[in-house]
Amino acid sequence: MIEHSFSKQMGKKSNQDLENIFEEKEQYTDEAIEAVILELEKRNLIDKAVILAHKKSLEENRKELTISKNYKVDESPLEELVQPILYSKKAIQAFTIFFSTLFGAVLLMSNLKEMNKPKERNQVLLFGIGYTIFTLVLLNFLPRMFFITLIFNIIGYAVLVEYFWNKYLGKEIAYQKKAIAKALIVSLLILVFIVSLQFSPIALEQ
Repeated sequence: MIEHSFSKQMGKKSNQDLENIFEEKEQYTDEAIEAVILELEKRNLIDKAVILAHKKSLEENRKELTISKNYKVDESPLEELVQPILYSKKAIQAFTIFFSTLFGAVLLMSNLKEMNKPKERNQVLLFGIGYTIFTLVLLNFLPRMFFITLIFNIIGYAVLVEYFWNKYLGKEIAYQKKAIAKALIVSLLILVFIVSLQFSPIALEQ
């Protein structure tokens, strides 16, 4: 293992802090754990067998770092080392296909907000609104079939993930999956509200 930007920070940690980080290694990036192992090795607090095992694992599962290495020397690195909590691609896929592209765009916007990318977030918002309006207008001239709507939603998902996600978050970004329960409940409530408007007395009179 070689020394890198996290080595000096880990050198200032107590033995207990290093052991705590190592025990919760699934919450940290590969480079952070590599620095912890290196420091534990210097202090003779870790077995050689464990070092070799984790070195092999880190080399095989190397992922693109999702945090900046440029932080102040006196700044605690723990915040920067923790993997972000994001909605997964599968979550965005499900919300886009079963609800609409706009719903999937909202989840991706949440991810971009978590990664502090306001400009990119606005781009996704504009795409979500624009694509939804375009789809609704076009569907008025096409047969009312679920299959056609599904195709539009799949295309929307492809753009959200293959373009926006890969460009602004990275294909191999390391992250923890965010629970979708809250987003699902809100989405269902919105859907129920929209359906209720369609069958309201005013809609029936029209």
